[in-house]
Amino acid sequence: METPMNVKMTVTLPDHVLHYAERLVEEGRYPSIDSVLAASLEDMMQSHENDPLTGMADELHRRMALPRDQWIAMDEDDLFDRVRERLAARSRG
Repeated sequence: METPMNVKMTVTLPDHVLHYAERLVEEGRYPSIDSVLAASLEDMMQSHENDPLTGMADELHRRMALPRDQWIAMDEDDLFDRVRERLAARSRG
C-alpha cells in the first residue's frame, strides 16, 4: 500500500468553524486544527462510501447506461399494484 503524501495548502474557514476547531484542539481531542480538518474529511469520505443512497444512485446510473432494450418496464411485474395491496392490508389492520 502506498504511503499518503501530505500537501501543504491554505484554507479559509468561517469564524464559527475555526472557533469550533480551535475548541476541539484546546479540549485535547485533536493535536492541531490540521488534524481536525483531516479527521472531518476522512469521516465524510467514509460516510459517503457507506451511504446507501450513494449506492442506490450508483446502481441507477449503472442501469441507465444499459441499452434501452435491457431496461425493466416500470410496472412490468405489477409492482405498484402489489405495493398498493400491501399498504391497504396494513391499514385494515
